[in-house]
Amino acid sequence: MGKTNVVTWDSQGPDDIIYAYEHDDLRTLTSVTVPEHAVAIFARDGQLTGVLEPGRHMITSSNIPWLTKLYNLALGFKETPFKVQIIFVSLKMFNGRWGIRGMIKAAPGYEVPITLMSNGDYQFRVSDVPVFYTQVLGGLKSYTTGDVNTFMKAFINEQVTQQLTKQYYMDVLNNLEKASTTTKVLVEQYFQQRGIELLSLKIAEVRTTDEDQKKVFEYLQFTSASGEAFKRYEVMDRMADAIGNSDGGAAMGTGMLLFPQMYQQLQQQPLQGVQGGMQQQAPQTMCPYCGAPNPYPYRYCNGCGKPSPQMQMQQQAQPAPAPAQPSTAADPFTSQAPQTKKFSNCPYCGQDISGLPKTPKFCPYCSEQLQ
Repeated sequence: MGKTNVVTWDSQGPDDIIYAYEHDDLRTLTSVTVPEHAVAIFARDGQLTGVLEPGRHMITSSNIPWLTKLYNLALGFKETPFKVQIIFVSLKMFNGRWGIRGMIKAAPGYEVPITLMSNGDYQFRVSDVPVFYTQVLGGLKSYTTGDVNTFMKAFINEQVTQQLTKQYYMDVLNNLEKASTTTKVLVEQYFQQRGIELLSLKIAEVRTTDEDQKKVFEYLQFTSASGEAFKRYEVMDRMADAIGNSDGGAAMGTGMLLFPQMYQQLQQQPLQGVQGGMQQQAPQTMCPYCGAPNPYPYRYCNGCGKPSPQMQMQQQAQPAPAPAQPSTAADPFTSQAPQTKKFSNCPYCGQDISGLPKTPKFCPYCSEQLQ
């Protein structure tokens, strides 16, 4: 573009932040037209001399042709010693994207740092043009929108990383809106120091590596109200894998015998109410077939009727006893009695089952069907 007496920013695009007029030796009475939503920085000899608001302006300075020629003839200058720069700066709102990778504490009480990967978007505009010129443009190699965008991307990534990593990963993950607002409040002062107003900041995604995610999940399980159950599940899961991978019937039989005993030790809860006449909680063990809880020790599952692992070992060592017959002396059943009636004793073997919350489907001692 050749020299002209009219300087304007007629090629402004929607994403253009700044534009520097390519010539720095203006003609006499040069007209500068500043478009709406923009200003023009007028700098001479490397110093900011003024900011031109939107409208048409006439430039008058010592940089006039006859004076330039006089200096050239008298002092032998090959170019004008008076340099004038006009830099247009848009005041519109601009959108940007950010993305970071760093380390962050997992959760309150779990201070081990984990990997943080996060991204989002933000909006900004130039609010203080002189400060923006000295703090941002003054450090750039050239006055282009690309240079400003490069600065903004590096700057916001640095600020978000510093502030976001001071929070907890689970707090950020559980409430992205609150974390976005908190981070914006913490970083916007640093933008103001550079003449930029941070209009909004949004955290769109927060994640970590699969390995760290598993660690956090396990920690939350162990520290939650159901943490003990998770521990028992983990132990039983490993035992089941070990038993399933064992070779030979002996290993399987030993595993079936030890499995409920180990589970009973893990399942047994601390005794409560030893004072005040409260009953102690009876230990429970899980049926390896249907998962129903049974009082420990038991013979037959009260959910599916199958014998316990201990009973299986006994049955392998000796012939199974003949099924017991119902007592004819005192048969509690009647044709009109409901099937869900609660019994104090098994009508077949006479064992006391009054401590059970309800009559089981099968007697846990003789495996006869009760319902």
